[in-house]
Amino acid sequence: MKKLQLVSLTVLGLSVILWTAGRMFFPLPDWAVRGNGVVMLIAMALLVFSSVRLRLKNS
Repeated sequence: MKKLQLVSLTVLGLSVILWTAGRMFFPLPDWAVRGNGVVMLIAMALLVFSSVRLRLKNS
């Protein structure tokens, strides 16, 4: 679970960086914004899942 948490946090961070760069520096096409949003939602769900599992396992 710790590995899943680290990977999902990394993917979420890269997704936020891409989203910010698309808003600030260069416009992204519609399909890229939608795809990035889907990846961001999946990464958030996996991050929450792995964090809750680790917390329940440790308590």
